[in-house]
Amino acid sequence: MTKMLATHISFRQLNLIKIVVIALFLGLIVLSPSLKVIPTSLIATSFHDNQRLVELCLIGCTLLLSAFSKSPLSTFKPNEPANYAACALIALAITSSAFAASPRHALIEACVFAGLVCLALNIKNLYCDNPSMLTKQLVYTFWASILLFMLSFYTGYITATIFNTPVTWPNPLTGFSNIRYFNQYQLWTFGLVTLPLLAFELKNTSTRAFLNLGLIAWAVLLFFSASRGALLALCLSGIVTIVIYKKVAWPFIRLQLKYISLGYIGYQILFVLIPYLTGSAVVIGSVMRDTTSDRLALWSQAIQLAENNPIFGVGPMHFAWFSSTYAHPHNSVLQLMCEWGIPATLIILGIAGYGLCYWLKKVNIKHLASGNQLNQHLGIALFFTITTSAIYSLVDGVIVMPISQVMMFTAIGLMMGYASEKTIAVATTRTAVIKPIFLGIVLITLIRATLPEILQSASGSEKRFSIGYLAAGPRLWYEVKPTQE
Repeated sequence: MTKMLATHISFRQLNLIKIVVIALFLGLIVLSPSLKVIPTSLIATSFHDNQRLVELCLIGCTLLLSAFSKSPLSTFKPNEPANYAACALIALAITSSAFAASPRHALIEACVFAGLVCLALNIKNLYCDNPSMLTKQLVYTFWASILLFMLSFYTGYITATIFNTPVTWPNPLTGFSNIRYFNQYQLWTFGLVTLPLLAFELKNTSTRAFLNLGLIAWAVLLFFSASRGALLALCLSGIVTIVIYKKVAWPFIRLQLKYISLGYIGYQILFVLIPYLTGSAVVIGSVMRDTTSDRLALWSQAIQLAENNPIFGVGPMHFAWFSSTYAHPHNSVLQLMCEWGIPATLIILGIAGYGLCYWLKKVNIKHLASGNQLNQHLGIALFFTITTSAIYSLVDGVIVMPISQVMMFTAIGLMMGYASEKTIAVATTRTAVIKPIFLGIVLITLIRATLPEILQSASGSEKRFSIGYLAAGPRLWYEVKPTQE
């Protein structure tokens, strides 16, 4: 069976798919926060829809690549309980989708996460193949992304200041439909982009000065976006990192404190002092909330849905079918409970807990202290990044938005590669047969499930995506018109 499948794709074609995957990854992470990768004249009508389409293409190509690669579908050893837990999770996801109000849309979410797991496994294998090179490539990719984004932002700021044409929140953060989605994107990069100053051999002092200035400018946006949740997540994650890794983590945490402090000073200068001296308002309005009543209402609704549907939930991506305001409950655990069911949630949390315990056992203080500068600071940065976004996911849709999803599983893949043996595992004969069949089914399902909205948007004069849920979105697409499914 495997040999028959292999004859349909050559080594050259496999390399071509790899190039496409890399191009899509770069397009999503580097360009899409600032530019519309897919022209509006073709299909997409918003930044969110652009990012979702690129993500779906990336996942599709990753599934195709994984189906023909020699690596196994799981990083767990044969007959390990976690493998059976993963199989049970797949069965629960399929059953939950089958019982959902719209099985097609539920399967989209399940297939997206299956594809993201494949992305993480590919990242893990690439790390095992060449840790230093992949780390530097990804870090510079994130740097290219934030520099391009800041170029757009500060151009808007300077224009507004010079011509006294104030912008309205969340502008000039135009790459995201909501300023909180920008916070998710920023938190995934915050720790990793400091690695060049900590661990890379930068002999040019002007390069170090430029990176320092860039990190301060990046921290300014943390205060411009006025996110209490993001600041709280950073603070709590820093405390957890210090408690676990103690003195080994201090150089990294000290650098974070430095840029956050200077970022706050920069924010006061740019958005308080300068407007005061010039007599002009740079920004009109604020996104800072005084209460958390909206979150409490969403969490209460999610708990109610979980109580009414404890085993299989209401279906992946289906909170939006029961809410007229928000498409997700802004809490990752409650989202999984009400949509996937309590058993599936316990399995996911169990696998995550198993991975965390393995990480803490493998990547301990002794391990970090004995490694080189890059390994030491990378281990701290990855733990800090995952912890920060995990905390933030309890108050926002970190596991929902396309860029955040891809960056999350990129970080997970790096952690798996970092904590694993530096060898690439090869699939057994049984899994070598099952893997292409399973991933082929996932790919076909994903294409068939997402195609109706894509074709409808491409052919319609308004080029608007339509979907069957109540909430105004975004969840899958942003611009929605409620329809009967």
